[in-house]
Amino acid sequence: MTFPMNRASEWVTPSLQPAVLGILTLISLGVFLAGIWPKFRVLLRAAPDPRFDRPAKRLMNTLSIAFAQSKLFKNPAPGLMHAAIFWGFMVLLARAAQFFFIGFFPSAAFSFPGEAVWRGYSLFKDFTVLAVTLAVLYGLYRRLIVRPPRLNLSFQGNLILVLILVIMVTDVLFEGAFVAAHPQSGSPWEPLGTVAGRLFLAPLDPGVVANLHDFAYWGHVTAILFFLTLLPHSKHFHIITSIPNVFLSNVAGKGNLLRRIDFEAEGRESFGATRIEEFSWKALLDLHTCTECGRCDLFCPALKSGKPLSPKQLTLDLRDHLNRSTPRLLSPEPGAPGGDVPLLGGVIQDETVWSCTTCGACEEECPVMIEYVNKVVDLRRGLVLSESRYPAELKAAFKSLETNSNPWGFGRDSRADWARGLDVKLWDKDKPTEYLYFVGCNGAFDARGKKIAASVVSLLKSANVDFSILGVDEGCTGDPARRAGNEYLFDLLASQNAETFKERGVKKVIVHCPHCFNSLKNEYPEFGVNLEVVHHSELLEKLLQEGRLKTSPESDMRTVYHDSCYLGRHNKIYDAPRAVLSAKTAAPLEPENRRERGTCCGAGGARFLLEEKTGTRMSHQRVDELMATNPKTIAVSCPFCVLMLEDGLKAKNLADQVKVLDISEILGANPP
Repeated sequence: MTFPMNRASEWVTPSLQPAVLGILTLISLGVFLAGIWPKFRVLLRAAPDPRFDRPAKRLMNTLSIAFAQSKLFKNPAPGLMHAAIFWGFMVLLARAAQFFFIGFFPSAAFSFPGEAVWRGYSLFKDFTVLAVTLAVLYGLYRRLIVRPPRLNLSFQGNLILVLILVIMVTDVLFEGAFVAAHPQSGSPWEPLGTVAGRLFLAPLDPGVVANLHDFAYWGHVTAILFFLTLLPHSKHFHIITSIPNVFLSNVAGKGNLLRRIDFEAEGRESFGATRIEEFSWKALLDLHTCTECGRCDLFCPALKSGKPLSPKQLTLDLRDHLNRSTPRLLSPEPGAPGGDVPLLGGVIQDETVWSCTTCGACEEECPVMIEYVNKVVDLRRGLVLSESRYPAELKAAFKSLETNSNPWGFGRDSRADWARGLDVKLWDKDKPTEYLYFVGCNGAFDARGKKIAASVVSLLKSANVDFSILGVDEGCTGDPARRAGNEYLFDLLASQNAETFKERGVKKVIVHCPHCFNSLKNEYPEFGVNLEVVHHSELLEKLLQEGRLKTSPESDMRTVYHDSCYLGRHNKIYDAPRAVLSAKTAAPLEPENRRERGTCCGAGGARFLLEEKTGTRMSHQRVDELMATNPKTIAVSCPFCVLMLEDGLKAKNLADQVKVLDISEILGANPP
């Protein structure tokens, strides 16, 4: 089918129309490229970050998250609004190309692959225009009337929505004016233009209709070009970067943090991020991709408890600092102005950095896959390794980790004392057992943690699991050191453990601490150790399914389950602990914030070593959420969650009414 090109504008003579449109287009492209080129050059100069492995997985992520907009529908109404605009943008790219073809070739005929294809697209295009118009009107309503506090209600945001609305309206007006001037051209395949032309524009004077037709054409292309010039200088730059950012996102899982630092590299003067240019290119791409939607703030436990940490504001502060620093970063002259405020203690305050629990709630919500946790840890690395500035509580913890391989100052030679009287075998490399039970610092030294370890041992022995322990040869995985920014200490601890595993021929490991689980499973491969790491919830579920563990259900237990961040969000283990509980109790109760949206207890990110001096305690906040289910027992699968939630219950005088138990204690009916 041939598209009638006499729909082009008559305001400008056909001979001049391509030149006028060409000048406008070149100016707009020039402004766009001038804005985007410095950003691209800075990315090219940033620290390397390999992000092109596992292309099939990356492609699937892109299709699901970027194109299908799957993450947005966790908040249905605004999610549908944004998805409609995004999908409309994709559909209407062909329509935009058509408008420019009309302008550059006003007397040419444009043949489509076939009449059926053109009709189908025309109908779908009109449906899309209507959907986008409704979505934009809803967006303006939210911004101007509802005004959700999580949104940045900027003038630019409103302007972009108005421009999109102008593009939609002029599309319909362009079609409608043509139909009004040529009644025989109306078609059921172009319902919006046909209805607008015949009902509203046909009664008008032909000269007015012609002017409206011209106005619609130039208004449409001008709005598109103006929109283009705004992109590099507004949050809507994410239209360019979001799809690449999703494709290049972390496919190894949230539990795998930044790569090891090469402390032996020549010429390295600082470690971590003390200047904006020390972030990797992917971290900088993240900053340009933020949509300012505020979804990351909704479930941040630090922000909800009054700490000075907003994941969104952290990102925006870093982005603005990057933009201010760009002239300096690209200048050949040393000392060029731009970004003179120090990154640490200036742009980002120390307390903001130390407020994070690294729980990953912000990353779970982000619709464009921005990575927040590794930036926080990189900033902590800068504070600890380069500036020697960190909370006083960490000084003793770092010293103890270095000398005793635990953060609390207990002697290393007492690490196996928890197992006295339990008849647990020590690992023998000549006669290795099937599993190594890696107890962790909490299970080895904390009074409450020892009871959990004893409960796990009892269940493993009841099921005739072949296991043994390392005893005093076990060391801290280094998780608290890494999350606190002391990468050098983590490297030391992990290297020692990795060497032990290799020397002893360890292949399969059981852990009950999600933090140990995460480090051994996701971070130790960089140290040459690839272990089969099993969390005790997974093994207990398997043993129950095989009939190797027997239990008697208790119907009146009223147990609510609390998801551990490092077991759940970081490693996607949600069902195994619930299956274990279901064998002992009725279906466990579920708090409002659960599974992917479970609220952190406040222990992660080495926060269990630090006092909460600002706002309310995160553990108290989580206890309130769990108590809304009126439980008798709070079930967990992390020893640090046990400590934090017990502290919250004591502070609220609820310790006599509600118990916090590990799933192994519930399954073994062996409460402390």
